[in-house]
Amino acid sequence: MAIASGRMSGGLLALPGVFRAQADARFLVEALSYEDLGTGTDALEIGTGTGALALHAAGRGARVTAVDVSRPAVVTARLNDLRRRLPLRVLHGDLAARTVGRRFGLYRAVRRAPIG
Repeated sequence: MAIASGRMSGGLLALPGVFRAQADARFLVEALSYEDLGTGTDALEIGTGTGALALHAAGRGARVTAVDVSRPAVVTARLNDLRRRLPLRVLHGDLAARTVGRRFGLYRAVRRAPIG
C-alpha cells in the first residue's frame, strides 16, 4: 500500500480509504483534556481510523487499545503510532472478539454517516 493520501493536519498519515479526522476532532481532543488519563486508565477507541484520538490519549499516559475492522486503518494507526513512539495497542477485527475479558474506563467511538 502506498501512502498516496499523504499527511493530515497534526502530521498524521492516512492511507487511501481511511477515515480522516474531521474538524470536530479538536473538540473531542479538548473533551479528553478533562478526563483523568493517567497510567491507571485503560481506554478503548472503536473505529480508530488514523488513530488521532487514541494517540492523544496514549500521549497523556493512558493504556490505549484501538480497534478497527478496516485493515488500511489498522496499518495507518500503527504507522502513526510508530512515528510518535507511544504505547498504543492497535487491533484488527471485531470489537467483541478482540476485547474479550477486557474492561475499559474510557470508550470512544465515532458514528460515521453513510456516503451518498
